[in-house]
Amino acid sequence: MDFTFETIGETESFLDKIIDLSSCTWCDPWIIGLVCLKAIENKSLQNKKIILPDSPDVLAYLKRMHFDSLMTNLGYAEDMRPMSDLLMNELDNPNLHEILHCSFRDDFNARLQSRIRKMFTNFGMNADDEARATAMVGELGNNVFDHNEGLWPTEIRGAIITAQNYPTKKRIEISVADPGGGFLGSLRLSKPDLKDDIEAIELGLSGITGRMPEKRGNGLLVVQDWTLNKFHGSVRIHSGAGLVVVDKDGKRSRQAKRTLGTIASLVVEYN
Repeated sequence: MDFTFETIGETESFLDKIIDLSSCTWCDPWIIGLVCLKAIENKSLQNKKIILPDSPDVLAYLKRMHFDSLMTNLGYAEDMRPMSDLLMNELDNPNLHEILHCSFRDDFNARLQSRIRKMFTNFGMNADDEARATAMVGELGNNVFDHNEGLWPTEIRGAIITAQNYPTKKRIEISVADPGGGFLGSLRLSKPDLKDDIEAIELGLSGITGRMPEKRGNGLLVVQDWTLNKFHGSVRIHSGAGLVVVDKDGKRSRQAKRTLGTIASLVVEYN
């Protein structure tokens, strides 16, 4: 079965103490981000395990994304053994980008210019679209470090970035996942009466920041504006047990299976 943002309601049982990807026939950046967060959450468990996909094509896809390298660093080396014999040409699928785990802001900002910006160019974006898309990823990534310094709930910190280009549709999906305190944890510093994760996400999307005494917080407003009006796309944010989607049809929210930290995704169309 395809594991994607659209099917997560049917497939989310794979995210548990055992992360079971065996039946996965395709996965998108959203799913990769959620798997990374769950793997970090489970890192200290004695019975943690990742079951890799049975599909050779999905295994090759994950290998090309350097999924096994990240999971090995997180303590899942034994589970990644079936991928060790896969020999991949880095150009086998130029429409995806390897997972980038940026532990510190300086690392993220350096990769933003040297790797992420180049990725959009390689995906076929024109100069204007590439500059806007890079700026939007920059805003999401810098939010990770702005709102989590001193608040990381585990020993793993930073932003985990994945991306996939769909060239026939001229559509790109970029996901930025972080194992931080989430929207609710950040915004409760200045808004202690917030009732749940959905309310916190919606407040953050409205331009409110949890960084007292700062008044700014317009970055997410710009991201929404550009995504909808420049790229005719959508913004998706899952934090804690809340999920909010903003697209041409407006804003929709629902409860979701709780995740560590936050995953924010941009789906954009380009010329």
